[in-house]
Amino acid sequence: MLGFIWDVSPGIVRLGNFELHWYSIFFALAFFLGYKILSSIYTSEGKNPENVDDLSIYMFVAVLVGARVGHCVFYDWEYFSQHPLEILLPFRFDPAFEFTGFQGLASHGAAVGILLALYLYSRKHKDQSYLYILDRMVIVIALAGACIRMGNLMNSEIIGKPYSGFPSFIFAHPVEQKLKNDLKSSVILGVDFNTTGKDTTIMNKTVIPMDMTLHIKNVDSVEAFVKDAVWSSIFNWSEYGTYVMLPISLQNDGYQDLVLKNIETLPDQSYKVTTSLYGIPRHPAQLYEAISCLILFLLLYRMYKRYGASLPQGRIFGWFCIIVFGLRFFYEFLKENQVAFEDGMQWNMGQWLSIPLVVVGMITLYRSYTQKNVG
Repeated sequence: MLGFIWDVSPGIVRLGNFELHWYSIFFALAFFLGYKILSSIYTSEGKNPENVDDLSIYMFVAVLVGARVGHCVFYDWEYFSQHPLEILLPFRFDPAFEFTGFQGLASHGAAVGILLALYLYSRKHKDQSYLYILDRMVIVIALAGACIRMGNLMNSEIIGKPYSGFPSFIFAHPVEQKLKNDLKSSVILGVDFNTTGKDTTIMNKTVIPMDMTLHIKNVDSVEAFVKDAVWSSIFNWSEYGTYVMLPISLQNDGYQDLVLKNIETLPDQSYKVTTSLYGIPRHPAQLYEAISCLILFLLLYRMYKRYGASLPQGRIFGWFCIIVFGLRFFYEFLKENQVAFEDGMQWNMGQWLSIPLVVVGMITLYRSYTQKNVG
């Protein structure tokens, strides 16, 4: 399992100009499951089921607006302060104006948005205190966190740092997407990857030998196309060295090259070309967080089902904040920084933003153990 190749496409199916993405599916699944679980909780407590509909609206707006504004303010304020109207667009479109998913969303911004939205909700519903709502809402938020991180994994985004132990993932799909974008999908019909050896070191990086098999059509000279166009697309990529690296030619003064291993001509006059390159094994940080959030959801839900309304208010919320954002602080050591300015920081933005939420959790949890504030 060392260097497991993750080559999943973010898209599921294309319908005209619209492409359905895994991230969107997981985003919708988070709200659907959250709605069902929260409805069950409110029904068991004799609350008006319509409250869940109201809460869902507050949550949807809070997540989208909070996550988007949080990204713009925390991670790229220099740009968005000069382009404020772009803050209002949390969706990503390609140059042909086709929807390709959500963009620029920060989980800490979503957390702030949710805290504010639920406070406003509690002001409107006097029978439900702020902590009462938070205790129940964070149960489904933990599950939503697992769904969102699985969406990030499907997108091959928020990747971990290089890592040669178990488990490690080679995120290969961005390479395929880069080639298709640069060289047109009518030429690059498909790209397959498979590992061919154990990890080694090249240019001070741990890498794993791989074969990249290109399915090519509509080219005059296959060898020239691979050695020129394909090589240029990979080597001159701004992300070169993030996902893959090219072998070094010892006969050509350290020149990094694509090594052709085999060219097969298919009956339809297309070609399958096998080349050698190196994959960069990394921590599957998205998977770590997804599993952690799922386990936390099960623990918090079990806590609620066992003790129910007898739990002091803030008990579940306090544990949620401490565990989620405490783990987030730790996981950031295993992840690549999201923006360049973080490279000069001892702790990155995600870690700094996690600290106050851990403190809030500790204070809330302390109060729940020292005060008789039963829900």
